[in-house]
Formats: sequence, structure tokens, C-alpha cells
Amino acid sequence: MYDRCRLAFVALAPLIFASAYAAEFAKTTTADADFVRRASSAGLTEVALGKLAAEQASSDSVKKFAARMVEDHSKSNEALGKLAGGKGLQLAVAPEPAQQQEIDRLKDLDGAKFDRAYSDAMVKDHKLATGLYQLEAEKGEDTEIRDWAKSQLPVLKEHEKLADDLPPF
Repeated sequence: MYDRCRLAFVALAPLIFASAYAAEFAKTTTADADFVRRASSAGLTEVALGKLAAEQASSDSVKKFAARMVEDHSKSNEALGKLAGGKGLQLAVAPEPAQQQEIDRLKDLDGAKFDRAYSDAMVKDHKLATGLYQLEAEKGEDTEIRDWAKSQLPVLKEHEKLADDLPPF
């Protein structure tokens, strides 16, 4: 009898743990999962554009700003990856098509033209990102994702201000 009970437990244990694991994933709404995907795509874009600016910008202020974007968004992407992985959520593997078009457009520029276009893109991108994170921070249903978005807002707002303060080119 004891062996049958032990055998039944061994056989059923993976199912019990799997259903508990699935229940945890079910707590994450589609909107929260969409935020994770969009935030990770935006982060990938910021890193790609920052690396591009390191090569093509002529202004020291743009290069310095770009280095900060690569550093901050790489850290943010890593933290978001850990959070998403613990919830079984997918991160973006590449920038969204519109973001990739922006990257491709900037690849064809250099010098002051690049600096101006990059600066404009950073202002626009950070306004959009701040709005995306603000919405998640206010309306997100998954408390961990909501709190993470809220914790990132001060940095994004600082980026937005730094982008606004880049000199006109």
C-alpha cells in the first residue's frame, strides 16, 4: 500500500507542480504581456540607435548621450528579461518594423544630419516610451510588471529631458 501511494505521488507530482506553474502564468494578462514585448522592442531599438550614434554622430554631446542610452537600456533590457522569463513571457527579439525603419533611415546619415535626426528620434521615442510605461504603471494588472514599469519611469523621464536638452543641429 505504501509503495502504491508513493508511486502515485511520484507520478502526479509533475502534474501538480506544472498546474501551479501554469496558474502563475495565467495571472499575467495579455495587456501586461504586450507591454513586456513592446518595452523590450523599444529597449532593443534604443541600444541599436545608441551604437549607431557612437559610429556616425559628429557631436560629442550626441555621442555621450548615446553611450548613456546604450548603458541604461542594456541594464533595463536585462532586468526586463529576468522578470519576463520568470513569468514565461516572450521578449521581442528585434525592433518592431517601424522602429527598424527608423534605424535603417538613420544608417544612411552622418555628421550633423545624423545628429539632428538622432536627437529628434530620441525625443519622440522617449515620449512614447514614457507614455507606455506610465500606462503600465497605472493600469498594469501584474503587480511585479507594474512595479517594474513604475521603477523605470524616472530614468525614462530623465532620458526625455536629456534628449530635449541636446543642442539644435
